[in-house]
Amino acid sequence: MDHNHFFSWGLDASTSLIGSYDPLLVFLSYVVASIAGFCALNTINFIRTKVGSNHYLLKVCAGATLGLGVWSMHFTGMLAFSLPIPVFYDLTITLISILPAILAAIFVLHNITKLYISYLNIIFTGLLLALGIASMHFIGMSAMSMQAYMTHDVVFASLSVLTSWLLAVTTLLIKSGRINVFNLSGRGIDILGGLFFGFAVATMHYLAMASTLFFPDSTIQTAGIDNRTISYAIIISVVLLMALLMAVLFYKQRIKQLLELALTNHKRVIETIDNMQDGFVLSDEKGMVILVNKKFTETFSHAGAKFVGVGESIECMYHRISTIYLKFSNDAERMYVLDLINHGSEHTMSLKVQTKDGRWWMLRQNKTFAKSLIQTWTDITDQTSQEQELIAAKNTAFESIENLKNTQNELVEAKKMASLASVVTGVAHELNTPLGVGITALSSIKEIIEDIQRAINSGNIKKSQLDNNLETIYKFESLAMSNFERVANLIQQFRYISVDQQMENMAEFKLDKSFFDILPIWQQLGKKKNISINTDIPTNIILFSYENSILQVLTCLVTNSLEHAFEGKSEGKIHIHAEVDKKTLRLAYTDNGCGINPEIVNTIFDPFVTTKRSRGAIGLGLHITYNIVHQLLKGKIRLESAKNSQSKVSQTLFIVEIPLDLSAEQSESIASEISS
Repeated sequence: MDHNHFFSWGLDASTSLIGSYDPLLVFLSYVVASIAGFCALNTINFIRTKVGSNHYLLKVCAGATLGLGVWSMHFTGMLAFSLPIPVFYDLTITLISILPAILAAIFVLHNITKLYISYLNIIFTGLLLALGIASMHFIGMSAMSMQAYMTHDVVFASLSVLTSWLLAVTTLLIKSGRINVFNLSGRGIDILGGLFFGFAVATMHYLAMASTLFFPDSTIQTAGIDNRTISYAIIISVVLLMALLMAVLFYKQRIKQLLELALTNHKRVIETIDNMQDGFVLSDEKGMVILVNKKFTETFSHAGAKFVGVGESIECMYHRISTIYLKFSNDAERMYVLDLINHGSEHTMSLKVQTKDGRWWMLRQNKTFAKSLIQTWTDITDQTSQEQELIAAKNTAFESIENLKNTQNELVEAKKMASLASVVTGVAHELNTPLGVGITALSSIKEIIEDIQRAINSGNIKKSQLDNNLETIYKFESLAMSNFERVANLIQQFRYISVDQQMENMAEFKLDKSFFDILPIWQQLGKKKNISINTDIPTNIILFSYENSILQVLTCLVTNSLEHAFEGKSEGKIHIHAEVDKKTLRLAYTDNGCGINPEIVNTIFDPFVTTKRSRGAIGLGLHITYNIVHQLLKGKIRLESAKNSQSKVSQTLFIVEIPLDLSAEQSESIASEISS
């Protein structure tokens, strides 16, 4: 197949073939070029938002789209042109013709996707695009096979390239925003740029076609694909371009919606952070501040001065803040706080600091998964004031408790003194009568002895007188002896009012065995008055305590019942029951005697309380019992009874509660006193 393709000057067109154009296909060629330009310019928006390998892949895809559009426009224009002879196309050259357009388009997109492109770069890029379009055109023209040869007028051909260059530069200026006569934005700019791009390609094509003359030559052999095949290829290209256009429009709208949604969410986040009651600081992994909120800015900025924070390092920002706004006792404390803030980015941290206006702040620091650093400043002035008030109130309460303890101790001492006074008064009262009687008896004996002595000295004493005096001395001596014995007995009981813990050592013993040893003695005493004494003691109760003191307490209760409870009764019962409640022994002592006079129920354990003082009763038995239980055995004793119809308490019931292990109880008491 022969190809005859020439460039020449001053052509004679008188013998050339006359061709014609189909206006519809001409318009279609312009539309195809415009669509290709619109798709390419829209793809730029995708490329600018991508990072990494996808960035270059998009450039190649967009360049292929733009090159395909230019190639489709060229052959659509060739289909619109008709000659009076058959025309065929070399398939290989036809396919090769698309390469210059694609390569030029990729280079153009590489330059135009930059965030900033200079005028010189725009001019150079436009020239490259025009040359790529021209190369594609003339290579495509050389693929024509017909019985004619073609020549191109150099002037018109150069004019076509120059015009295409100017229109390409205009397209790039529109896309970069340098030209905007209609105040367009977004899609409007892309549409206008696509129209100018289509116009640049179509102008170049049809001006180059105007520079071409076809001269018949029957000797040339023709071969290749016909217009029908080219038409199919163009149709496929146009369909692909339309599909790409629809995809571009869809994804552009989708991206627009996503960007608007992201912008809305961004504004919401910023507004939320700005309206926080806490100060907020966000820094990146390099330690550069990228966001501070309104609260933080208002807290750490001069009046009327713009806050400097975003864009500077967090270390510099806090160095300035610590110098101007934060309050420290000394420089060492300031450096310590700064070191925590600046070098604590690897872990969660909270720090309490004070500003010079007296307010307290809690600085909390957390690291995100993106290695950014979030810091919040919470105003805790009120909380700190409340804490200080609580501390002051606590100290005041402790002082009050201490004062109460001192007052309590003073009251205890006063009570002890009052009790001592009562005891002394009672003892003095009890001792006064027998001592007075004894002293009087001894005085009388002395007087009688002096009378006998005088009678002996005078020699006038008679036997009958001596016998009478001796009988009187014997009576007075008996009276003095009985009263002095009463004084001795009173003093002996008085010894038990103050319990001496050294009189007996603690030991382990079984309660039922102890009762088994002493019960016969109690029963023998009760038998004289027809009083039965029974016990209900489990065999598994083991104590570590003062065995004799426990038995002394119960002996005092038994003796008290035998002396006072059954007066006027021919028989009676005394019952002692024992049970264990956790670590405590509970003894229930009951008698069914005549009861206790209600007048002394509330003072039953006080010293010298008795209703039978006229019969020689002293009233120290239950007081001694109370002291042994409370002081020595570290337990409690109480009277529980009910009144009968005669306003007396019947079914006398005493409850005694003492610890099973007295040594453990004493250890806990000592530990409690030490801790308090």
